[in-house]
Amino acid sequence: MKNHTKVLAGLGFGAVATLALATGILKPTVKLTALATLISVPVIGIANEVIQSRADKKVKGLEDKLGIAQQDSRKLASATADNERLSQHLASLKTELSQLQSAVVTLKNENHTLQETNKLIYRLSEELKSENQELSEQIAHYEETYSSELETEVQERVEEYISGDRAKLDAKYRSTIKEGQAIHAEAVAIAKAYEQWATQVAERHSDRRDYILGLTKEFNHHIEGAEETWKTERGHLITQIEILTEKVARLQQRLAGDYTEPLFLDCRFAIPGQIANELAKIIWKGFSIPLAAKGAQQRSEGLIEIGYAYSQSQAPGELVELLNRHSNSLAKELGVHKITSVREHDLTPSIIVGLRREPEVKEDTVKRLLTPIDKLATQVLRGMAQKPTLRVMGSTGAGKGICVKYLLSIMSEYMECYIRLHDPQHGSSEDHWDIPKVSKSGAETKKALSKISQQLRDREVTKINQPITVDILDEIDTQLEKSDKEQFLDLISRIRHLGMKLILIGQNPKVNRAGFQWSDMGQMIAFYQKESALDAIKNYPALKLKEDILTKQYYQLSEAYELKNKDLDTHKQYYFGLCVIPGKTPVWYELPVADSIAINDKMTVIGETFEVTVSNQEFVEGQNSAKIEPSVMAVDEKGTESAEAETLTQKRFAANSAKPSVIPHVGGSAKSRHTAKTICKKHPSVELRQRKDGRYYCPGCKKKLRKDELTVEV
Repeated sequence: MKNHTKVLAGLGFGAVATLALATGILKPTVKLTALATLISVPVIGIANEVIQSRADKKVKGLEDKLGIAQQDSRKLASATADNERLSQHLASLKTELSQLQSAVVTLKNENHTLQETNKLIYRLSEELKSENQELSEQIAHYEETYSSELETEVQERVEEYISGDRAKLDAKYRSTIKEGQAIHAEAVAIAKAYEQWATQVAERHSDRRDYILGLTKEFNHHIEGAEETWKTERGHLITQIEILTEKVARLQQRLAGDYTEPLFLDCRFAIPGQIANELAKIIWKGFSIPLAAKGAQQRSEGLIEIGYAYSQSQAPGELVELLNRHSNSLAKELGVHKITSVREHDLTPSIIVGLRREPEVKEDTVKRLLTPIDKLATQVLRGMAQKPTLRVMGSTGAGKGICVKYLLSIMSEYMECYIRLHDPQHGSSEDHWDIPKVSKSGAETKKALSKISQQLRDREVTKINQPITVDILDEIDTQLEKSDKEQFLDLISRIRHLGMKLILIGQNPKVNRAGFQWSDMGQMIAFYQKESALDAIKNYPALKLKEDILTKQYYQLSEAYELKNKDLDTHKQYYFGLCVIPGKTPVWYELPVADSIAINDKMTVIGETFEVTVSNQEFVEGQNSAKIEPSVMAVDEKGTESAEAETLTQKRFAANSAKPSVIPHVGGSAKSRHTAKTICKKHPSVELRQRKDGRYYCPGCKKKLRKDELTVEV
């Protein structure tokens, strides 16, 4: 509106000016034209204003409709998404319903089968009882009737015999009264025979009675055996019925939404998950309450929160009250510092248990447990004079590569050496070396192992221990055969004074993966990263006396570093580990951040080939070393040096190498053959003191000097 007002004001002013000019100066025709123009200008302005207001109203109306349409579109999209979710949930409910219905049908069939089995068992029991009763009655009836029938039969026969012979005896007695003595004697004989017969009958009766009693006992024995078998089978059937009844009860509990036993998290090595599973076991054992562990999370300041789901029939308030009442005893049995809280979740049917494993670990405690990494590096360099083999162990992501890179950075700072990296997993997702490699496959690594053995034998013959070589063998667990273990251990023990050093990297935290034993670790300086430190504490005999204190320290450091790395990117995280130097006290250390580690390529060479070339040899020997004689180099017909001829064997290098540098190798055996004086670049007038390890100490700098901090005064 303001713009239109300005336009109209301008038009009015112009019209007045035009009118003034037309009336006073211009001709009549021009005056008429000016007047017409002056009259048309307000009309045009008014028309423009009306049109503009109508257009604004239409635009506003269209914008309102567009806003309503967009709101309706969003509501429609939300309703469509809700409809899809409800459809998916309905489909899952239908699937679950069909599964439950099939389970109910199965249970009904099993219940019907059990009822039929019970009926059959009851019917067989009744039949056995009736048969047993009939047999008992038959035995009793037989015992009662047999003896009386036998006596009756004997008596009848005797009476029949007596009655039949009585008349004959009487007639004979009357007719032969004179023969009385003979008859009397015959009667006596007959009486004696009768007595003998009666005795035999009695003996037979006794034998038959014993026989019948024996049959009765045997029958009773068989009956008792059958009854015992029946009782045993009946017990088995009852046991099976009880087991099936318990299964049915558990299935009914599941159908009702109850748990029949605790459910655990699949947490592998995660400490919060292990604590959650252990607490569920303790609650099940102590209170017979099944809980399902749903999740465990490490909070700030060392707190752990665990979520548990409970059965539908379990009252959550009573469960929370029970756990709060026994929180102290549960914490003691679980082995944690304190259960801080037990509460119901606001949105889901679950409870949240909060606990603290240890009293809050203070930063001063962590610093007290850790040994400064530079101090540890000095100890390791000194220890490598006797134990030139380092072994770095840890699982994936434990910081083994960072540990090795740091060791290489220390070696490159204080030791002139030729580094050879052998990585059989070259190009994989776990390849983070970013430095040249000699071996890039498993086959090349195994060939390199053979070449290392050959180099050992050559140096033992030639007595030439320069240049110092450092071979890094990654994935040694998979590349070293168990049958070669003894030969490899012999190599480790023989390289001590031959200018050869090894760094073995084990992907698996277990020592015996490649056939090694814990006793073999006494020949190496070991770095155990993160979880592998706990494995070493529990299994390495040399750490047995300090197992309890080291275990406690491990859990304190693990908790502290878990909180420290919580919000950091992978390449900026901090890693800790345990260093064990044979014969010394094991120490904890913290590795520097990966991005801060740099290898000094001015004092060392990272090779791309196994053989040490002339140029590399000169570089390793330092800037003050003499050059190799030209006759050593092989020249072809065109006068160009052959790349292959640049490689020197140990013998040729011994014959053509120049005098050593004025400054001897750190840790080496080379002595200065010149009368020149070694001085400090910063304090030339200060007298340097040479230590036993060959390095120079400057009182002005108050430290041991590196090679690049020294110079020679002729």
